[in-house]
Amino acid sequence: MALRETLLDKPNEFFISKREYFTLIIAVIVSLTFVFNNDQPQIDAVRRWFVEQLAVVQARIAWYRGLRTLNVESSALRQRATTLMLENAQLREALLENLRLRRLLNFRDRSTFSLVPARVLAQQEHPFNKEIELNVGSLLGVRRNMPVVTPAGLAGKISRVQELASTIQLLEDNNFKASARIQRSREYGIVEFDERKGLQLTAVAKNSDVKAGDLVVTSEASALFPPGIRIGVVSDIKLENSSLFMDITITPDVDVSQLEEVFVVVASLADSTH
Repeated sequence: MALRETLLDKPNEFFISKREYFTLIIAVIVSLTFVFNNDQPQIDAVRRWFVEQLAVVQARIAWYRGLRTLNVESSALRQRATTLMLENAQLREALLENLRLRRLLNFRDRSTFSLVPARVLAQQEHPFNKEIELNVGSLLGVRRNMPVVTPAGLAGKISRVQELASTIQLLEDNNFKASARIQRSREYGIVEFDERKGLQLTAVAKNSDVKAGDLVVTSEASALFPPGIRIGVVSDIKLENSSLFMDITITPDVDVSQLEEVFVVVASLADSTH
């Protein structure tokens, strides 16, 4: 019996302890009931003000919900655009690689030389020499001093060889030299690289027939390079009073900074048939 009275007393104690809150809630409800059921002008003005403020609050809540929805949609659109950009980049890379490989294959098929295709592994740049590592070596017949070419022209020559890899000494290496000539006028010179001036055609006498735009190719006087391989185009000619030679700058046909695939000239087809 005592236990039952104790259980019945607990709800009463809760309501007694919270009586102030319940009294306030009831008073607010009663007040609002009187306000909205009273036709006095003052009460009517209060009622209109309350309704207007409620409308403003609801409009702001709707705007905030719309903004959240817009942000979610905007984020989804940005994600989709990024995905499409990546997919487009991959497709473009695949297309460019396909075109590049077709050009290389066509070049190899038309070449009168026996060529070993190679892929660039890494490019090394030191203060005085510029080199590129290839994925082919002596096991495929690559030897030191063999020319390295692309469809655009001469890239350099093999400087070091291992069984499965080799190193190119590039045109833009301070130690690179090649016998060359102006294709139009047959004037001879030496192609070499100068850190300040760039690729140069040196040892060309002042009275030689050289013009801007002339094509420079390897010459038959070279012990390493077959004749007629494109090197570059004459871009600038200077005549200094104190020098017996022209100061000729060449723009190379091969951009060595963009190399991905090259060919090593292992022999001419005429030589390989003997």
